[in-house]
Amino acid sequence: MAAALVAGAAGCGPESSGGAAPSRSRVDAVQAAAPVQVDPKAFCEAWHEADAAPALSLPPLSAPPPTASGRSRWINVWATWCKPCIEELPRLAKWRDELRGKADFELVFLSADGDPAAVQTFARAHPEVVGSLELQSADALQPWAAKIGVPGQAVLPIHVFVDGKDRVRCVRTAGIGEDDRTAVEQLLMSL
Repeated sequence: MAAALVAGAAGCGPESSGGAAPSRSRVDAVQAAAPVQVDPKAFCEAWHEADAAPALSLPPLSAPPPTASGRSRWINVWATWCKPCIEELPRLAKWRDELRGKADFELVFLSADGDPAAVQTFARAHPEVVGSLELQSADALQPWAAKIGVPGQAVLPIHVFVDGKDRVRCVRTAGIGEDDRTAVEQLLMSL
């Protein structure tokens, strides 16, 4: 048996004339791909460079607005009747938790319902929106959306990315899906 092991081991050495190709080094075994860079101008319907970005002003709210914290903010405008909004709410809360170590930002939910009772009932089943800001009136949405750069008739959800100096840098309408994760992460890290 010892002779069989020696004979078998002899075939593994560099002088082996077997047909197997030599193994690759651990160093060149895998070539890493460069991270994908997302152009914020392609992701956002309205993109503002820092020096030309408008200051954030919120629409009339049902409670006093929060004071600026010096941190960047991702404001998600949603409604209880908006199916894409409801679908993405848990995803946004999950991303907020996952990205906390990479970017210093706050995720702020803003209900466009204009109906505090509806929002309160909805929040019981959707804890991610507990403490959501609320429009005083749903009629305030369109004028405010136009002011922050939403072209035409605003559709929900609306995502507003605000830098630490309280300037609106990016506005995106419509839902954000899993395939938008890289763009959101890069955007938040750049604010």
